[in-house]
Amino acid sequence: MTQPPSTPPPVNLGDSSPLLPDGFAMGDASSSASSEAEQPIRRPPRAWFTAIIPILASVLALTLVVGGLSLLGYPAWGLVRRWVHGAVGNHIQIAASLASACPLLLTGLAVGVAFKSGVLNIGAQGQYLLGAVASVAIATRFAPPLPPPVIVLLSIVAGITAGALWAGVAWALERYRSVPIVLSTILLNFVAAYLATTLLHGVLQAKGTSAPQSAELGPGLWLPVLIKYTNLHVGVPIAFGLAVIAWFVLRRTTFGFEMLVTGANPQAAALAGMAIGRRRAQVMLISGAFAGLAGAFQVLGVAHFMTSSFGNYGYAGIAVALLGWLDPLGIAAAALFFGALDTGAQIVEESSLGLPHNMADVVKAIVILVTLLLAGWAARHRLKQRQGD
Repeated sequence: MTQPPSTPPPVNLGDSSPLLPDGFAMGDASSSASSEAEQPIRRPPRAWFTAIIPILASVLALTLVVGGLSLLGYPAWGLVRRWVHGAVGNHIQIAASLASACPLLLTGLAVGVAFKSGVLNIGAQGQYLLGAVASVAIATRFAPPLPPPVIVLLSIVAGITAGALWAGVAWALERYRSVPIVLSTILLNFVAAYLATTLLHGVLQAKGTSAPQSAELGPGLWLPVLIKYTNLHVGVPIAFGLAVIAWFVLRRTTFGFEMLVTGANPQAAALAGMAIGRRRAQVMLISGAFAGLAGAFQVLGVAHFMTSSFGNYGYAGIAVALLGWLDPLGIAAAALFFGALDTGAQIVEESSLGLPHNMADVVKAIVILVTLLLAGWAARHRLKQRQGD
């Protein structure tokens, strides 16, 4: 005889069931709805507060500096007025501030794009130096017999390539020798500095001097200037255009999405089939290319020769990236702020007010410290809200 089909066991709808949302049961829907209505609605943390943290930090840092200078007996508000006028008082000063922001922006992008992708590239300084070395080498020693504009273009390409390859060394050390990128890039900064000094004492050294200095570039090899009697060269709008492109790539393209996911959650990226190793290599090459381009622009557009002390824009780029919240547009704004600080401070130091030397660096340090403090407070606030939910 055929057995009648067995009936499934009854489902107790009065208890929470995996078939229903948590806390919802057919038997007491009204009581559940009433209890939920009585609970206060928890709002997520406001995004605008996180966005204005760098602005708050800058205002607070400037307030602290003004107060400190007043306590030390300096005419604080007179210094601030002269500082602002020295940074943006006329078109010459604005051009100088924009030119100062250019290498900060590019090295900030080098750091920010890498950090955003989970790659701790601390080696922008070394990549910047070798980009400058490669650029000046093409322009002064190994230039082919070509028109000057072509040599300028080749010098820029050489700077980009040198920065990318130097960053690729750090990636290769991690890939094949398990050396963390954060460690190798720090050490490679020193290697790059010694290598640049050696080349400037050797094959790249200018004739008639014993100083570690390259030959000066001829005017035909300078980047075109946008405003007469200033250093506002054509590389400045290119740098800001690259910031916009980087923002678009990160926010609106599949490649940028994979970079962000790889940095935020490598395990999830691997489960989704993303090539994490390839993305890390690409990120390092892009990061190094940004830093190398900064060195090339600084040689061709501002300095027109190179010495062993060619600026610490790679280290400053870390501060710019942090202040810009690792967002390309935020990094552009932070670079403008730091560039204006440097330009204004130089004018005030040369005035009769007697501003202490390197005060702009003090302001930058305070801004970064205050930013980190406010960011830590905001992170703890968000964590408490999530735990309360």
